[in-house]
Amino acid sequence: MARGSRLPRVLNQQSAKRLLEDNGWEETLGGKHVVKMEKPGRRPITLPKHRGHDYSRDLTDRILRQAGLKGTGT
Repeated sequence: MARGSRLPRVLNQQSAKRLLEDNGWEETLGGKHVVKMEKPGRRPITLPKHRGHDYSRDLTDRILRQAGLKGTGT
């Protein structure tokens, strides 16, 4: 992700998937209501469905940190 670009405050499953794909993550086999994203050298990230609603800010922050898109202190 380019420096200076702004990260969204909240994500949903579709926007999180798109953001991760833009940063080199690939979708792999997941369950019926989850999407599993993987990248070589990183732990897989599971994106829950949440019935089409946005994720909480806390869950959004945790997904961005797991993907390495957000520092631990911000």
